[in-house]
Amino acid sequence: MMKLVHSLTFRLTLLYSIYFCSLIVVSLYFFHYFHVVSPTDNIKNQLHREAAELSVVYERGGIVAASRALEARRHKEAERYPFDALIDARGAVVTSNLPSWPARSSQDWLRIEADLHLDGQEEDREALILDHRLGDGARLLIGRNIEDLDDLEEQVGQAAASFLPIAATLAIAGGALISWSVGRRIEALDSAARRIMGSTLSDRIPLAGKNDDLDRLAATLNAMLRRLEVAADALRRTSDSVAHELRTPLARLQSHLEDMAASESPSPGSIARALNEVERLAAMFDTVLTVTQLESGSGAITLREVDMSQILADAADLYAGIAEERNLRFDLRIDAGLHARGSAGLLFRSACNLLDNAMKYTPGGGAVSLEARAAGRDILILLSDTGPGIPAELHDLVLQRFYRAPAAAAMPGLGMGLAFVAAVNGIHNGSLAFASGKGLRVEWRIPLIEPGSG
Repeated sequence: MMKLVHSLTFRLTLLYSIYFCSLIVVSLYFFHYFHVVSPTDNIKNQLHREAAELSVVYERGGIVAASRALEARRHKEAERYPFDALIDARGAVVTSNLPSWPARSSQDWLRIEADLHLDGQEEDREALILDHRLGDGARLLIGRNIEDLDDLEEQVGQAAASFLPIAATLAIAGGALISWSVGRRIEALDSAARRIMGSTLSDRIPLAGKNDDLDRLAATLNAMLRRLEVAADALRRTSDSVAHELRTPLARLQSHLEDMAASESPSPGSIARALNEVERLAAMFDTVLTVTQLESGSGAITLREVDMSQILADAADLYAGIAEERNLRFDLRIDAGLHARGSAGLLFRSACNLLDNAMKYTPGGGAVSLEARAAGRDILILLSDTGPGIPAELHDLVLQRFYRAPAAAAMPGLGMGLAFVAAVNGIHNGSLAFASGKGLRVEWRIPLIEPGSG
C-alpha cells in the first residue's frame, strides 16, 4: 500500500481525481445558480412588486378592494400558479387559496406546502410566500408556485451527495489500477536495466508491442545501449590497437636507447632514429586523441563558413611537389565558390590525408585526379588514383582506427588517416564512399551553403 501511495502515477491520478471532483462541484454550483437561485430571485422581485401594488390598493380601497385584487390575480393567466391569503387586523381570514400558514412568522419569506386537489387528484405544490404586513396591522401573504425549482434543487443536492463519492471512489480505484499497470511496466524496465548493468551492453530491453510512451522509452533506451555498445567496442578496439601499435615503436625506441647507453659516444644516426620513433609515437597519440574527441563530440570545435574550393586548392598545392617527385600526373578540376559550414583546419587535414593516401599507393607513372563541384545541395569531391584500390569487403574496415589493408601493410603509416577523415566527415554531416576498379575512387560529399549565409 505504501508503495502504491508513493507511486507517481497514483499521485497524479489522485490529483486529477480531486480536480475532476472539483470540476463537478463547480458545474453543479453554476447549474444550481442559473436554474434555481436566479429564477427564485426573479420570483422574489416579482412578489415584492406585487405586494407593493396591493399595499397601494389596500390603502386606497380598503380590505374589500384588496380582496378583489387578489381574486383577480388568481384568475390572471401566469407562468406560475399564484397563492395568497389576506388576514385582517383581528386575525380573521378575508380571502385565501392557501391550505395553511404559520400563525406568526419572524421571516419575510416562507415556503409552504400548498397541495391542490383537482378532480379528486392531489397535485403537489410548493409555494414561495412573501409575508407582508399592511399599515393597520393586516397581514398579506402573497406567493407563487416553485415546485419545479424545489424539485430541481433537491435533484442537484441528491446528485452531489450520491455522485461525488462514487466519482471519487472510481477515480481512486482507477488511479490504483493505472498505477499498478504502469508500475508493472516500469518495474520491467528497471529490472531489464539492472540486468543489463550486471551483464553486457548487448542485451536489450524487451518491448511490450503496444507502441505507447513506455515502448518508445524502451526503444530510446535500446538505441542508447546500441550506441554505448558501439562506443565500448570502438574503445576496446582502440585500446587493443594502440597497445599493438605501441609495441613495435617502443621496442625500437628501447633498442636505440640501449645502443646509445652502451656506446660512449652515441652516433647522430642513433639519436636521429630515436627521435624519429618519439615523433612517430607523438603523432600516433595526437591523431588518436583528435579522432576520439571528434567521435565523442568532446572537443571545442567552431563551425563557420569556409571556402572549400580554396581549402582543396591549398591541399593540392601542398602535394603537387610530391606528385612531381613520384612522376605522377596530377589533374585538378576544382570549381570556384564552393562554400560549406565547417572547420577549415579539419577539412584541410582530411583533404591532405586523402591526397597522401592517393599519392602513396599510386605507383610511379600513374595518375591522381582531384575534382570538386556542386551537386544539388552538396559539394561533391572526387579523388581518383591508379593504385591497387581497396576490395569492396574492406571499405568499412579501412575507416576503423589502425586498420590497414593487406596491400598497404608494407607501406609506412599508422592506419589512422581514413579514420580521421571519417570522424571529420561525421561532424560535418557529410558522406564518404569508395569504389574500386582501376585504382580507387573516393566520393566525398559535404553540405553546400550559399556564400554569406554563415
